Amino acid sequence: MLGISLAQAEPPFILAIDVGTSSVRALLYDASCRIVDPETYFGRTQVALQTDATGMAVFEPLAVPNAVIEVVDALLAKLRGSVNDIHAVAIDTFVSSMIGLDKNFEPLTPLYTYADTRCAKDAQYLRDNYNLEDIHDRNGCMIHSSYLPARLRWEKRTNPDRFNSVAHWWSLGSFLSQQFLGCSEVSLSTASWTGLLDRKKLQWDSVWIQELGLKQEQLPAISDFGPGRPILKPEWKTRWPSLANALWFLAIGDGAAANIGSGCTNDRHIALTIGTTAAMRIVPSKIPEKIPLGLWNYRVDANRPLIGGASTEGGNVHEWLLKNLKLPDPSECETLLLKMKPAAHGLSMLPFFAGERAPGWRDDASATLHGIRLNTKPIDIFQAGLEAVALRLGQIYRRLSPLAHPDHLILASGGFLYSPAWAQIIANVLGKPITACLEPEATSRGIAWLALESMGKLDLSKSLSPELGCTYEPNANAHQVYQEALLAQEDLYKKLLG
Repeated sequence: MLGISLAQAEPPFILAIDVGTSSVRALLYDASCRIVDPETYFGRTQVALQTDATGMAVFEPLAVPNAVIEVVDALLAKLRGSVNDIHAVAIDTFVSSMIGLDKNFEPLTPLYTYADTRCAKDAQYLRDNYNLEDIHDRNGCMIHSSYLPARLRWEKRTNPDRFNSVAHWWSLGSFLSQQFLGCSEVSLSTASWTGLLDRKKLQWDSVWIQELGLKQEQLPAISDFGPGRPILKPEWKTRWPSLANALWFLAIGDGAAANIGSGCTNDRHIALTIGTTAAMRIVPSKIPEKIPLGLWNYRVDANRPLIGGASTEGGNVHEWLLKNLKLPDPSECETLLLKMKPAAHGLSMLPFFAGERAPGWRDDASATLHGIRLNTKPIDIFQAGLEAVALRLGQIYRRLSPLAHPDHLILASGGFLYSPAWAQIIANVLGKPITACLEPEATSRGIAWLALESMGKLDLSKSLSPELGCTYEPNANAHQVYQEALLAQEDLYKKLLG
């Protein structure tokens, strides 16, 4: 991974902590937001998400804070004697998380993640009993098991005694702030991912508070990302003397950080990311009065909205198909795909191996393949699966593109770029060029840049100019074929899911 040497780096130094559902990492950036020798100066550890057949997806309460301690210890140990003072600490986390604490801030529940689907029935109850358009307009989110209204209703329904004992319902970001800083605030960015924020008033939604039986004081105070706070607890100052005077910034959502770090900071750039799942996001010039139904309106900070859609399908579909179909090795599959005509197999797939998020938000959706005949081959199903993911992104892009500048660029990142055939399929579906963004650490770079901006060291109004790779130009004939395939997928969706 490219970076600069410590000898080339200039202070102030920023410690960036990236908290995901599979790993926690700590990296060092300098005053120009250049990553400092990431092969040497880093901390990295795995975290184990607990899952089962019921839909559980949780962490032990202290698993993530302990992982943060481990990676900070590791990085600072490598810097000892070379860098005596780190000026700021910026954090991003996976979002739509929730933990219940007692009055002494001790955990009473596990740390729930957005992937826990045990509250799907509660989400369906809320969808059946509330006006979805009103909820979406007020909160900028759809009703879904990944958001907190359904999760809190499930907790109240299935464990009422524990629900009544909880003094604080917090996000992971707030829990980390309490652990290390002793403060009980949540960033506007993280709050916007809960489904509990009134997106126009930028405060907790009084309607949900009343409906779910909450008290205002059970939720953390909402603040912006900055300014940084030099309030590290004494015990951590002793353990981490190089952070003793550092400014700590409130944790923001990992998706918001990734947009900033990849250079998608305005309406001229749409970020397309495909990892295990997929997302398209934009920082528009202004927030529309009405958010297109099916998309969400989150926040980077008080001045920057984030609008887009995230799916449950992405690289997980690619992986499932490779694992379960009798296919050639991946390189031969790639060669075959590049020669195949678009959607010539006659198949239509709903790729909902893990339910659906944008744009329909059906927790109960499952994967479906329609159109199999005697001459259908495994490679046809493989192609149909990759096309199906691309068509779902087409649904998101159709809603998102009117918010972008007419001459906008789509910057793409994620593991799918290792498959030029898949990248070309997506460009053909969207009917718009997609350009590979080669920034290897977009998420941590984003939070480091925001911290430097808050400190008055950098100007985010200027482009971050990430390193770019090849551009995939759409084929007009293929685009037309995929518009017909999109209609077929929509028809299958309506027949099965309404």
